[in-house]
Amino acid sequence: MFFWMKEWMPVTRRRLLLLVCLLGVLALLVWTEPRKLYQDLRFTWAKQAIEESVGSDITQVADGLYLFNGVETRRGPQCVEYAERYYVTRYPGTFPLYNSGPGAFDIWEGIAESKSVGGWDTHRQFFNAYANGTVPPQPEDMLLYDRTVGSGWGHVAIIAEVHPGAVVILEQNRDWDTRRILPLVGNEIVDNGVKGVVRLKANDEAAKVDKSEG
Repeated sequence: MFFWMKEWMPVTRRRLLLLVCLLGVLALLVWTEPRKLYQDLRFTWAKQAIEESVGSDITQVADGLYLFNGVETRRGPQCVEYAERYYVTRYPGTFPLYNSGPGAFDIWEGIAESKSVGGWDTHRQFFNAYANGTVPPQPEDMLLYDRTVGSGWGHVAIIAEVHPGAVVILEQNRDWDTRRILPLVGNEIVDNGVKGVVRLKANDEAAKVDKSEG
């Protein structure tokens, strides 16, 4: 490309093109840095507000352990055990009992990709799957991580609260504290390996909106 430019374009045109390219890069840098700074500050403010808020839907029952909608996190069992126990308790019949797929990510593969894993052939009809950022997250969504985390097994958490700029998730088999606050930029939950959310159809506000508009 550069040889062609030297051969056919006058020096002034080449310099003008180079100047335009440099200005484009500069504009991108000028736009990106303040935007990221704003997002970081927004998350910091959101996290602080969540930590200071009262009337949370989450109750701490022990150091690093929490109760949400009558289902507590535990230390020891796998992440899938919490998701299964949550849905079996709250919505009986929607989640395969004693889930035995290849790991947490089988939930995504079984529902979003219709694979025959983890018993989802007989249960996927109860859920919708959305790629990260495509719809606003909701409380009680399962947050699915791909196989780049969890030593290739993936990971699953339950979204307990959604706030402007942040979501609160509960999970097992990750850290001592089973509660985390993650940045929310637009509809996108920002964390390494996030694939998307899996949502019970009965609670799916996004699907209800689509039907009303259709």
